[in-house]
Amino acid sequence: MTRNSASSPLDRLPDAWPDRAYSSFHTVGAVRWHVQQQGDGPTVLLLHGTGGSTHSWAACTASLARRYRVVAIDLPGHGFTQAADRAAGAPLPFGLAEMATAVAALLRHLDALPRFAVGHSAGMPVLMQLALQRDIAPQHLLGVCPALVAPPAWYVQLVAPVLAAVVESDAVAAGGAWVAQRTPLVRLMLESAGSSLTAPQFACYEWLCRQPDHVHAALSMMSRWDLPALMRDAAALRTPLTLLAGRGDRWVPLPALRRAAARLPTATLVDVPGGHLLPEERPDEVLARIEGP
Repeated sequence: MTRNSASSPLDRLPDAWPDRAYSSFHTVGAVRWHVQQQGDGPTVLLLHGTGGSTHSWAACTASLARRYRVVAIDLPGHGFTQAADRAAGAPLPFGLAEMATAVAALLRHLDALPRFAVGHSAGMPVLMQLALQRDIAPQHLLGVCPALVAPPAWYVQLVAPVLAAVVESDAVAAGGAWVAQRTPLVRLMLESAGSSLTAPQFACYEWLCRQPDHVHAALSMMSRWDLPALMRDAAALRTPLTLLAGRGDRWVPLPALRRAAARLPTATLVDVPGGHLLPEERPDEVLARIEGP
């Protein structure tokens, strides 16, 4: 996967990047967003998970675009979404509420309020936060292998702040990217998800994990989120939720997700064969549930 010279934002995308022809960049506030849009009709919003990007949905987008306007974005710091003024050193919104607010501003800029919204892994908490803030009011939310299994409160209060100071440093991010480039760490990590990927799918993750900014964003998201608070608030959600689980998912194990789903009054849990990367491994299962169970 080659890279062009960086004469424009679009030139940062490798030539073979999935759905590259539908990419555009939009500066909203402090963030310059990478967005992919295709198709016409009611809007379907696609949010990837930690360490992912728009490429996570490439196996789904062509089918969806036959009936919908498909809007897929790179979350802050991920993929090709960066600070609008990197030289100024302004921080990107990595906290859950901050990130949801920033996504809401982008959706207003795009005039893209979704009828259906789909979140993979950590993308689902962002969608739930958006709904709780009343920034979106979709007919249905679909969480694919949703990262709703929260750490205990003592971890959030005591350990996470200390850990954040370490893992979010530029040195750690650069070191992680260096390791990804010179060791089989990325392959081992993806294999631990319980999914089987094609060579081109794997190549996208490998390329991303060699980018220090992307690594920094993934670590920052994981260190700053307060999922126990989200789950407490989400009990008030009235939007229909479908939680699609992979029976072989080793990152969000099915028993733990069942317990989380039981706390959400409008949630329906469906389990299918596959691991954590279902949008790439089993796009048919995802597509079949966009509009509801």
